Amino acid sequence: MMKIRSRQKGVFAIELFFVLIALISIFYFMTDISDKLLARAQLDRGSFALANILKERSRYYDERLPLNASDETDMQTLASRLLDTTPGSVAIKIEALHNKATLNAFESNEYKNLGCEAAGLDTKSELAPVENGVIFSLYQVTLCQQENSWFTQLWGNSGASTMTITSSSVVVGR
Repeated sequence: MMKIRSRQKGVFAIELFFVLIALISIFYFMTDISDKLLARAQLDRGSFALANILKERSRYYDERLPLNASDETDMQTLASRLLDTTPGSVAIKIEALHNKATLNAFESNEYKNLGCEAAGLDTKSELAPVENGVIFSLYQVTLCQQENSWFTQLWGNSGASTMTITSSSVVVGR
């Protein structure tokens, strides 16, 4: 009986080490996921706010429906303020669909560089309501941002240590 006990010295410390490594890994993984969810929530709020601003702008700009380059720079500036970053680092795409046919779209350079993917507004033309023969406009704002993954860096996977998070909001115009 004494021989068995003497061979088991240190076993508890080894088992505790493995359990602690597993718990720390789970905690790190959950923290990484919560960080991504917070980033997604920030993008959701930003894209929804910007889409509503696009919708309301026709009220204040003499019913001007088509988007132009100044709308793009204005939206990029507002997005940078919402996301607390510089205007040049905002990945944004704004789209407007009028009469289910006329599509205006602008993409920032960062949007193209990150390779953001989102369903275009032209595929959502059936969402436009029709009332008394009047087809309402649709506006879509897509924001995306690249986030570092702490968990993959912990495990030494440097090849896929970043991920792109995308959020789109579609609203009906007036």
